[in-house]
Amino acid sequence: MQISNGVKEIKNINKVSLAKITALIYGLVGFFVSLIVAILVMSNIIINRDFAGSVILVTLFNTGAGLLLGILAALLTALIGWMIGYVTAGIYNIFATKAGGIKIELVDVAEIKKERNIIEANKNQL
Repeated sequence: MQISNGVKEIKNINKVSLAKITALIYGLVGFFVSLIVAILVMSNIIINRDFAGSVILVTLFNTGAGLLLGILAALLTALIGWMIGYVTAGIYNIFATKAGGIKIELVDVAEIKKERNIIEANKNQL
């Protein structure tokens, strides 16, 4: 049994759909990068004793500031990601109509599993 679905072409990408996914990815990355930066800054302040007061207060303050920075960075990078995704989908759609879309080959997973089961059953009968 030969499985051949042929080559498919992505002719159009929904702009809002790509923008949502891009915003989520950018927001998540922005949050974690900003938290890493906040932790590194806080560590540097504590290691160099570049503060006045207790270490606990400095740590709590910088943890709160780091979380706030993380949330703000996530929102900002998500907004940027949304805009980039929207514009990218629009540009892709323009080029896809003129030069053709991305070509991909799709295979039905259920058919592959069925074929493997048939092969295994034939091997067991021998």
